[in-house]
Amino acid sequence: MIKVVVFDADKTLWDHHNVSEFEEPLKLVDANTIEDSKGRVLHLYPEVREVLKELKNKGLILGLATWNTEEKIIRILTMLDLIQYFDIIVARTYPYKFLMLSDIIIEIHKRNIHVKPNEILFLDDRRGHFGNVWLYLGNVKCLEMWKDITRYRDIFNILNDATNE
Repeated sequence: MIKVVVFDADKTLWDHHNVSEFEEPLKLVDANTIEDSKGRVLHLYPEVREVLKELKNKGLILGLATWNTEEKIIRILTMLDLIQYFDIIVARTYPYKFLMLSDIIIEIHKRNIHVKPNEILFLDDRRGHFGNVWLYLGNVKCLEMWKDITRYRDIFNILNDATNE
């Protein structure tokens, strides 16, 4: 049974490939859109907010593992009113998702919650991250966003399937 869902940010939660390049001042265009001072725009993908809320209501631990600066990711999540859904946010200036997931697991254990690799679902838009996740962390359920699932509500089908395994 899945207890933890970890998301990537860029091209997974929203359509921009690298929010670390956004320059202040940032402007909230609408509830799902941010524009920076250079005209770069980020749009939250459909269903993201609703799915995060529903996952939290189901009692799942939500994590974020992102190759971004922490300051920028916190700012973006706060502006989009998404920060409230994430229990653990790991933002690093390097791409090694297996290390970020390790940090998330350590933080979960510090909270006296035991979680095994097969109880973690990791969603990222780049399949290339999965090899090291499996090599170093074990049987984490990894899904490539927009290939393995094509809309956010599909996450619930995956969770139901994992419960029935």
